[in-house]
Amino acid sequence: MKFKIVYLSFALFTASCNFINPDEKEPAYIYIDQFSFSTDPGEGTENQKFTEIWAYANDQVVGVYDVPAMIPIVHEGNTNLSFFAGIKNFGLSDSRIIYPFVKGYRLTKNLKPLQIDTIRPSFAYFDDLSINQKDWDLTTPSIIGLSSNQGELLIEDDPTKVFEGNRCGYFRLPSGGTNLSFKDDENLDLESGVITFLELNYSCNSKFAVGLSVREGSIDRRSLISIINPTTSSTSSPQWNKIYIDLGLVIRDNPSASFFEVYFESVPDTPGNAIDLYLDNMKIIHF
Repeated sequence: MKFKIVYLSFALFTASCNFINPDEKEPAYIYIDQFSFSTDPGEGTENQKFTEIWAYANDQVVGVYDVPAMIPIVHEGNTNLSFFAGIKNFGLSDSRIIYPFVKGYRLTKNLKPLQIDTIRPSFAYFDDLSINQKDWDLTTPSIIGLSSNQGELLIEDDPTKVFEGNRCGYFRLPSGGTNLSFKDDENLDLESGVITFLELNYSCNSKFAVGLSVREGSIDRRSLISIINPTTSSTSSPQWNKIYIDLGLVIRDNPSASFFEVYFESVPDTPGNAIDLYLDNMKIIHF
């Protein structure tokens, strides 16, 4: 406590000195009330869950801001501004990062002290990405049950339940079942050391796991990556969310793997309860 008091006193003294410093600059302000995200054909949904904006001025970090944001910038005259889309990796508040696959929004502004300029950044994917996207509208993904699975996969086309488009995947574990487990049967050739993410829209009334099934030689083993919390307690009304999941650690830890497959697994939070898991807009993205 003494340590904190000493430094608080020093901070107040410093602040007082700065208050009377005639050379102290007044900031200019950038106001961001909204932003947009667009995709090209073949890149899948434009739905996103960017949770904040990372702001830079002349390549120096200004801060990280929720939108809408009033951003003070202590620069005057022509200033190079950069804004980047931020996400919560794994959906966790303490894992905020710049989403590596989205280009920054850059411009030059003539800043003036106390002047407010409104900017609405527009974001898009980088041009040289590999995007393996599955949305259930054009084709049905090759998803199969694992050996422990007691559930079923249905194609949901009820417009009151589908997230967007005409269809989504509906994974159902009846009451009394103990395990819902499926994998995407597409073999993914993912390179160790290359940043790789899974984007996913989902709704579930129970916690569920996402991981990678690793094939090495003739052996398959599952590596858990994330446990995702339920979005609803209902078994009839989906409540959709979006998540970004970094697959890189498992890929990096298995450099000799022949291929990888994404899997999903859930057990009832309360024994005997039914599970309703809806999935849409799966994207495996890497450079």
